[in-house]
Amino acid sequence: MNTILVPSELNELSDKVLDFAIDLAQQMQAKEIILLNCIIPAHVQTMTASGAPIDAGGAVAHELNRSMMKKREALISKQAGHHASDHVKINPVVRFNSDKSDLNDYVEEFNVDLVVSGSRDQFSFLEILFGSPTEKMIRKMDFPMIIIKDEPVKTDIEEIALAVDILKDYTQPGLQEIIEFAGVMKARLQLVHVITDDKNSANDAIEYMQGMAKANKISNYAINVIENHSLEDGLEGFIRKQNPDMVALLNQGKGKLHKLIFGSHTEDVLKEVDKPVFISKMQ
Repeated sequence: MNTILVPSELNELSDKVLDFAIDLAQQMQAKEIILLNCIIPAHVQTMTASGAPIDAGGAVAHELNRSMMKKREALISKQAGHHASDHVKINPVVRFNSDKSDLNDYVEEFNVDLVVSGSRDQFSFLEILFGSPTEKMIRKMDFPMIIIKDEPVKTDIEEIALAVDILKDYTQPGLQEIIEFAGVMKARLQLVHVITDDKNSANDAIEYMQGMAKANKISNYAINVIENHSLEDGLEGFIRKQNPDMVALLNQGKGKLHKLIFGSHTEDVLKEVDKPVFISKMQ
């Protein structure tokens, strides 16, 4: 991985996310961080505030956009300079974008390998992901990303919990990105399957996860089979007991992150889990 994209709102949370990304870049030997600040164009902001759009090409809108761009370029350059590192180049960038939650074009423009973003949540971790701009960003994102909470986060990622469902096929779109990230970080994947009914036995689950690891060439992993009447309780109990450094999810991009590889109740499982979350979309 060579390039990390960090969306910045020029606030304290963005500073924390950037610090996390810098430490992560050192471990991943990434060469560059794109520090991106998006500006909503003046005519869009005016229309949103008043309901009466102004001429996008008019002199007033043009002057407002020019002024905003100048100010933001100075601020984002200042933020980049404040976090300057000898190990990774921080490239400050400002772009006009009427939809700040859609970053796919910038990922392609800068050939980004990973997006690292923040989520301000005053209650519980993934709760904010199911509403507001963060949820929109995840739903639209076609590339791997990490979401961190508004509090200090360790970047020494040694254990990653990945919930696994027993499917017909061992290969799943999006899974390879998680495996590659774990490999770069030299982290162990904790494969977790929760048995909630009589359809599959513990031996079935173990056999499937062994086959999945072999088919996907996962060498550093552990298998965990939990029996619990509730998928949510089983996974939450595992995460609390084992305390992994990160949780990895496969997002199908449908609904509000509730259609994942293991079912439809992920938000309930992870509401109280204050961990970085690696999200890879199932294309």
